[in-house]
Amino acid sequence: MAEDSASGAPPPAEKPQLSKADFKKELQAAEAACRQLLYVIESWPRFVPACAAPFLREKGADASSAVLVLRGPAKVVSMMSMVCHNAKVDTTADRFRAFIQRLEVVPREILLKDAEGWVASDDVHDQLAKPGAEGSVAVVIAVELSDGTSVHAQAAILGPGLDSDQAERGPWQYVLNDGRAFSLAPPKFNWSGPLRPGRVSQRRPVPESCRANIPDYASNGLPAMEQESPHQNSPPCLNEAQIAKARAVARLGREVLDAAHRAVRPGTTTDELDRVVHDATIDAGSYPAPLNYRNFPKSVCTSVNEVVCHGIPDDRELRDGDIVNVDVSCILDGFYGDLNETFVVGTGASEEVKQLVKCAHDALMLCVEQCKPGARYRDMGDIISDHVRRCGFYVDKTYCGHGVGET
Repeated sequence: MAEDSASGAPPPAEKPQLSKADFKKELQAAEAACRQLLYVIESWPRFVPACAAPFLREKGADASSAVLVLRGPAKVVSMMSMVCHNAKVDTTADRFRAFIQRLEVVPREILLKDAEGWVASDDVHDQLAKPGAEGSVAVVIAVELSDGTSVHAQAAILGPGLDSDQAERGPWQYVLNDGRAFSLAPPKFNWSGPLRPGRVSQRRPVPESCRANIPDYASNGLPAMEQESPHQNSPPCLNEAQIAKARAVARLGREVLDAAHRAVRPGTTTDELDRVVHDATIDAGSYPAPLNYRNFPKSVCTSVNEVVCHGIPDDRELRDGDIVNVDVSCILDGFYGDLNETFVVGTGASEEVKQLVKCAHDALMLCVEQCKPGARYRDMGDIISDHVRRCGFYVDKTYCGHGVGET
């Protein structure tokens, strides 16, 4: 082995030169490793309050001017993803302890200067240029390629997160396949508008006090009793005792829906609406009927803007000018109650949106006026369609109605 003439020490080993094909392969692996680790971090909403914020305070750093950086080869970053995702621990702080120990705190200006020489550093510059909300934290994952000089990195601005028991119950993931599967990565779809799904929290527990009202599908998602019910083909006429029960659960549903309405405002997540509905429902000893019905993961349906119906509550915050339909269903004393209402969020909605909401409400009221003995179900559809058409809108025919009443 040759020696350095001045010191007598062997010269440093030369880094391998990568072919174009090998460089491309390593770059793809680096991209996947960065993105996967960021997905894991983003799926635990207590990461910032439980991990990042305390670490920055310990280092005496300001989140508005500092960046948390993990740098290493792709194998290390991938290993960190697996460790954090699969850890069998009770708290977010314990889950990310090894990750936090490997982080560096780098001033934002210095990091941006360093990133100028990195491979495909546009993502880092674009992310760090975004104005983060108060309490947000910037995280950069940087993968060193084997040529010894190239670095690929990706960045994320993490919001202040949540500091609650529900936030510890994770990971919060995207829903796939009608609730039968979940993913850390967002789904790919030919979206019809600007709205995108957010991450969904874990199912909320139902206490023992609600046992009498828990349906058969609560455990496996299959509504067997519904499928076998004779009421599928012949709607029943209720006696006085049954009418009293139907009215009781309908009244409860209205109270729960009003509680949700009080929580609708810019900045509120639809997951928070789910919490309000879930808590109000179980506090009454009732069961939230959507929960695990054909694998639906939440206790209420929240449909924002272009979502037609049966939207899944997630971590997206409502914005000024949005509309949100909240669809509440309760089971109490052997009866279903089901009702929904569309609410305008804040004051920024357009006149056309307000007219749409009013048109739908007025169509409902016209039908209610005709709900009397001798009226036919099909007549209700004609009333709705005619009124909506006169308003200049149309009825989405993809979905149809369903019954309420005895379980």
